[in-house]
Amino acid sequence: MSLSGTDLINNYELYFDGADMNNASLYLCVNSEIAEAEVQTIISAMRDVNLWSADQAKTVPLEHKPMYAEQMQFIGSTSGKINDKPFYIAAYNHEKFPCQPARWQAWQEFIAAHFDA
Repeated sequence: MSLSGTDLINNYELYFDGADMNNASLYLCVNSEIAEAEVQTIISAMRDVNLWSADQAKTVPLEHKPMYAEQMQFIGSTSGKINDKPFYIAAYNHEKFPCQPARWQAWQEFIAAHFDA
């Protein structure tokens, strides 16, 4: 299923790494089927290969989502699965937080190799 950038913002919980600017505007997008422990499993696996900082992950507050949908330029998304439940990673561009193409590519390759949908 192909989702738009706005669909992901509006319908998924968006986790991000606020401590590593290489991850600027990259998000782990999960729905309510994915338990917090599963989210942390994905993030921990990304930390193990230096794709996520040691700082606690942050989430986009519900009240900020309209601003995100308006200001973020969607680049693309990739799906993965954990325990047969789908999730997405997504890349956006924002004038203050531009996406780093090499890091986005590394995220996509990691998810394909470890959480293949």
